[in-house]
Order: sequence, then C-alpha cells, then structure tokens
Amino acid sequence: MKFVGTEDVRSWYQATGNLNDMVRSIGGRQVSQEFISDTLGLPLHLAAVVEHQVQEKQEAETSTAAFASIPFYSLCRALFIPLSGMTPEKTAQIFGIKTSPAPNTEEREALLRDFLDKDVGLSFVQKVGCLLGDPFEGKPSTFKRESLLRLLQSVTMKSRRQLLDRMTITGDVSVLFSESRKSHKGDPPLTAAEFLSTLRVLPELKRSFQFDVLRSLLNRCGKVEAYFLAKLILGKAGLRYESELLARLIGERFGVEPGQVSHAMALTDAFEVTRLLAEEGADGLRKVQLQPLVPVKPALASGSTEGLKKYPVWVERKYDGIRLMLHKTTDQLGSTLAGAYSRNRKDYLELVRSLEGTIKMIPAQSAIIDGELYGTVMTADGPRPATVYEVFGSLQGDASRPVALRYAGFDVVYLNGQDLTPLPLSERRKRLQMLLGPLEAMPLPIPMTVAEGQLAQTKDDVNRFYQHFRSQGYEGVITKDLQGSYKLAARDPDWLKRKPAITLDLVLLGAVLAVTTKEKAGMFGSYVIGARTPDGAFEDVGDVAGVDTVRDAEIQQLIMTEGLITGQRIERQSASGVRPGFELAPHIVVTIRFEGIIKDSTTGRLTLRDPKLVVIRADKSAYEADKTSAIEELYLKQKVG
Repeated sequence: MKFVGTEDVRSWYQATGNLNDMVRSIGGRQVSQEFISDTLGLPLHLAAVVEHQVQEKQEAETSTAAFASIPFYSLCRALFIPLSGMTPEKTAQIFGIKTSPAPNTEEREALLRDFLDKDVGLSFVQKVGCLLGDPFEGKPSTFKRESLLRLLQSVTMKSRRQLLDRMTITGDVSVLFSESRKSHKGDPPLTAAEFLSTLRVLPELKRSFQFDVLRSLLNRCGKVEAYFLAKLILGKAGLRYESELLARLIGERFGVEPGQVSHAMALTDAFEVTRLLAEEGADGLRKVQLQPLVPVKPALASGSTEGLKKYPVWVERKYDGIRLMLHKTTDQLGSTLAGAYSRNRKDYLELVRSLEGTIKMIPAQSAIIDGELYGTVMTADGPRPATVYEVFGSLQGDASRPVALRYAGFDVVYLNGQDLTPLPLSERRKRLQMLLGPLEAMPLPIPMTVAEGQLAQTKDDVNRFYQHFRSQGYEGVITKDLQGSYKLAARDPDWLKRKPAITLDLVLLGAVLAVTTKEKAGMFGSYVIGARTPDGAFEDVGDVAGVDTVRDAEIQQLIMTEGLITGQRIERQSASGVRPGFELAPHIVVTIRFEGIIKDSTTGRLTLRDPKLVVIRADKSAYEADKTSAIEELYLKQKVG
C-alpha cells in the first residue's frame, strides 16, 4: 500500500503539466479550491480559468503552457503606460518607476504595429483586447467603481469612509489599487496570458466567486499591475475612438482593405472580425453582412452647423427622443419578427410593446429603418413635444404625465435583402418615403411618419428652418449631405446639428475630483453649480463637467487663495459610481451654457440639461448670480414653447 503525499501530487503535476487532471478527484468529483490553492500552489483565479475552460470544452487539454507569455508587468510598461499618456512625473509619483515621455502620434502607431507583430505569447484576439482596453472581449464588465471599493475593503481591511477620504486626494480608484500593493511588480511574475484569461472568464462566474477570483488576482499584482487591473475592469485603458487606426492595423495584419475591416467592425465587433480573419482570412468577412435582427450602431452627427460650408444641404427636424433602429424580417412561411435597437444595441421591443405591431405593418419583407421614438404631452395650453426624459419616463411606467408616442423614420439602411448604406441619402430618402408614406394615414399602435425636412440653398435657409422647427417646440435641426452614404457606427462629418444655447451666471458650490489620468484633464472632473434662492441661500441645479485645464487651474487658484473649501466632504453620483469631492463656499461665479431645463417628476427639482462652462465671471459676486426664479421662468417658456 502506498500513501500519496503532497510531494507525489506535485511531482505528477510537474511531470504532466495537465491542469484538467489536477482539478478533478477520483470519480470525477470536483476537489476543493482550498486544496488546489494551498496544497498544489495553484492560485484560485487560475484554477477558476482552468475549470471554466474544462466545462466549456474550449480546449481538449489545458496545460500550464497555455498561460506562458510575457509578464503582465512588462505589458503594462511597454503598452498600457504609453497608451495612457501618463507623464514620467506621474508614473514616478504613483509607481516609483522611471518611464519615457508619452509617444507622439507616429510613435504611438509604430508601438501598436510592433505589438501586434511581435510574439509575446498572446493570441491576436487577446492583443486586440489589449489595444481596446477590453479584456472581456466584448462581454460587459460586471464591476463598477463601487464594486472595486468593496473589493479593496476586503483586501486592505480599510473602511469605505477611509477609502473615500483617500480618493478625495487621489481622485482615482486605480491609484488606491496601486497603493494597496507593496512592490511595483508582483513576485512570482503574473503572466499576461494568465491575467487576460482570468478577466475574460470573469463575467461568466457567480457574483460572489467573482470577488474571490479578483482578490486572488490582485494579490498577485504589484503597484503597476494593480493600477491597470482597475483601469481595465472599468474600461478606462486602451484606445478610445480610434476605430480607423485599429481597422488599418488589423487589415495590414491579414492583408485586407481597411475599409472592409471598418465595415465589418461596424456590423459586429473587432473581436468577431479578428476571429473570422484568423480562421478564414478575407473570405470570412463575407459572413459579416448587414441583416435584420443583428443590431448595429447607427451613424451620428459630428459637430455644429456653424461649420457648414457645402450647399445645397438637407435640413431635417431634430427630435428630442430615443434613437431606435427598427428591424423587420419575414420567412418563407410568412412569419414575421421585429426588433427595435438603441444606439448601444439594446432591444427596446419589450419596453415599447406596442411598437412591434407598428413594425410588422411596414410594407416590406425585410427592412432596417433608422429614426427616433418621440412623443407629445398635453398641457393646459395644448400639446407640446415631450422631452427625452418624459419619453423615457413613460416607458418606465411614469403615469404623472402621459406621453403619446410616435416614431419618425429619417433613413432606411436595408430593404428586402439589399444593403442600402452605400447609396446616397437622396436615393435612400426616396425609398424611405415610398416605404413609410402610406403608413402615415393608418391607425397604427404607435403612429409612424417620415421625419420632416427640406432642402436649404443658403445659410439663411438653414436659419429659417431652424427657427420654424424651434417654434414648434422641437429640439433643432440636423443637416445632411444628400450625396453622402450611411456611415455605420461612425460620426459622419456631413451630419451637423444645431440646438439652442442658453446661458446663466451661476455659483460653484462644490468641486468633485477627476477620475482620469489623461493629461488634458484638470484636478477636478466636475463642479456643483447653484442658483440664488429668494431667501439668499444657494440651490444645487446640477453639475458642469468638461472644464479645460486652463480654466480648471484658474478655478483651483481661486479656491486656494480665497480659502473656499469648507472642510465638508461631498459625494456625487455618476454613471460609474459615487465620486468624492469638497464643498465650496459660494464665491466663484461662472457663465454656464445649457440646452434646456429638466424637471424631476418625483421631487419637482429643476436641473440644467447638458451644461457647459463658458467663462469665469471675475466681475460678479456670488450674490449677483442668477436666481432660481430665472430657471423657473426658462422652464415655463420651455413648457409653453
């Protein structure tokens, strides 16, 4: 009889290198994670990856060689730090290491090309994930900043308040991750393949186990690695808005025209395109075609009509609603399916149930129509166009102000088996009119119409049409080149918009710390703005973000020289979680430009829509700022048109 000991298990493991056999016991029963971690020395996060691969049968055998690659620390130094644009001073401050200055445009492109060409132990798909800062390979991240703070609490044994206090100084949860580590890199080295494989499977794990896996991964990280762990989880690393560059690099790698790659990426994503090219070459892209029920991202406007130079131009009413692309497909038996996809490719059909009946009435076998779900509301003075917030509120069940929903189609990109995106707008518009025109007089579950517009020969015509649509209560206009094709998933330089600009002089009541390391960003990411109340106090009317570094530095100087920080901490909600900041004594007056007033249907609170800081009013005191009554008057004018 032989008693099997730890050394026997270790020797078998070293001899075979096969992890599949090591995570299962006699009879196929799963061994405990504690045994794998404590006895075999296999980290929990790596065991989770192996088990997931075994269950999904992604590989016939999963061996230790599958995770052999350059260290993740080297990947951070060579790729993520240069892509982040961090200065040598910043890296020295956060990590205690020396780095080179951020690369210029040419050096950046050369760096990316070199990374894609070099064998570093990563698949091409993994490399694309690194460039995009998306280790989840297209899957949604399940962690936000609040989740990361909870993770740090369990690792550092600090309270949430302690972490928020520290974040008030650093302004970035990624810095807190870095500070939780003692050395600037992990020992033994964490491989890049091990790191990326763990994050790729993370969304598939149970929520409670996700924290365990991330805790195991964090414990293998040094300062640099922990920093980019947080950045990648939050989607704050890698390329941003550089799809053309990525398409060119992928095209060069596989010998395919960049235009083909860009089009395919618009119809699916960079990961699927890369997999097809790797497996089937250029022929694989033929599988990526525009077709109903496969959501795509629509074309977007790129700027203001102030830059308009080419005439004649198509001027179209701009609706304040929810952008939806309607899909219809019919099979040989006459069975019809419908979809209604938002800009982010979310299907709204279940949320807008009556829209399905309208889509099925479109007189075509198959179609994809681009347009806007908007609405009207009844007031004491008659009907007026609903705001996007009222439209969305009605979909969420808010019955305080009923909204009569309508759909305006302004483009058709697919019709009866034909991709219409290469055609000029003039031709697409004719087909749209022929398709939807007959439906305008029909009693549909949600009425459907063709978006109104007219050809403008001069700038005066554009102004005239803008005033016409504004007087009707609509948001403004969109101008489009009638000869332009439809640019999927891109900002079209020939689509320009015009909306009203309103300004008020308001007071800064708080400073919220920035959560980015981009060099163009200031210390503060946003400021709380307020208006005077009748009793002489100040009321919070929203947040203004996007302040450039020059004005942010000027505001910082005023805050310090005037001693405006009261010592009271504040927290502001954002899309990525709670952000800390400081309360400010009312002193600094700024001119704010905005597009309208929003009224909370529950509290009745009025806030500014899309505020932008125009200028600091050094000539005004806080008690010369605009009053809340001015905002109420603007809201009333907005209500009655």
